[in-house]
Amino acid sequence: MQYDMLSLGPARMDVFVRLPEDEIEEACSIDRKRCMIELGFGEKIPVTGIDFAVGGNTGNNAVGLVRLGHKTAMAGSMGDGWSDKQALQMLSDEGVDTHLMTTDKGKVGFGVVIDYSGERTILSYYPETQCVFPKEEGLLAKWIYLTTAGENYEDFYREAVNWAEASGAKIAFNPGSRQIKSGLSRIKFVAERTEVLFVNKEEAESLLDRPMDSPVKELLDGLRGTGAKLVVITDGMEGAYAFDGQKYLHMPVVPVQVIERTGAGDAFGSGFLAAVMHGKGMGEALRWGTCNSAAKLGFIGPQRGLLNRQQMEEWLARSSDILPREI
Repeated sequence: MQYDMLSLGPARMDVFVRLPEDEIEEACSIDRKRCMIELGFGEKIPVTGIDFAVGGNTGNNAVGLVRLGHKTAMAGSMGDGWSDKQALQMLSDEGVDTHLMTTDKGKVGFGVVIDYSGERTILSYYPETQCVFPKEEGLLAKWIYLTTAGENYEDFYREAVNWAEASGAKIAFNPGSRQIKSGLSRIKFVAERTEVLFVNKEEAESLLDRPMDSPVKELLDGLRGTGAKLVVITDGMEGAYAFDGQKYLHMPVVPVQVIERTGAGDAFGSGFLAAVMHGKGMGEALRWGTCNSAAKLGFIGPQRGLLNRQQMEEWLARSSDILPREI
């Protein structure tokens, strides 16, 4: 079986809990200066609604690519609880091939996303499962997507990198928080083989051991110095930046009403990669990523709102005056 993308890592079910827009004086207070929500210990706090959605970078990447026309499979480990089974079914219903996913009996992953005024706080639980690269005979993919993984991620990453080298697959790399915290030295062997590297600005500063508010061009230079061919930095409302060794580009955001932000970075990444995989250049890939992220912001959950190919063309046409520029 040959795929356009093999997306590696776990997935899980998330529940999105919306706090009331009006502050609840006795149970909940907002400290806007410190960007803190304080919930009363032991209180019963009413919420305005809940939604269930598949969570995790791997699944978000896979669904985004399938909708934009790429044959995609996921490979990783999950628990075998009700919520994990539901997550796998939802991914399969989207057209993602999940037959390479393994399940660990008696374990379950879950996330709780607390949403207030479009911003989110995530309570995240992944069970301690063993990440193992699939050994299926005849497995082929043009690309692999590496992202967050468990404690044994270095062995898992090395298996993936070795497989990519042996099969000629390109690597897209979006390190998770565990990998960012462990430092560049432990993931440099992946970066050296990476075709497209995605991080946000804070992650770039952390990986490169640079101070806060470092110039973006210096961060792009530093990341490309790891060996990655094309590096992309997202920076929230400031937009996104990319560097391929020749041109530095900045892409502004497409203005939209924000409903909820979870998965906006993953939406950008899948849009960007889909364009690259369709043969588009760096500037057009920035536009695809930005439109996909903007569309997602109008929905709760990381996958609702992700664009299909026709919708992408419509968004690109509507935002034809918002273009990347050299910096």
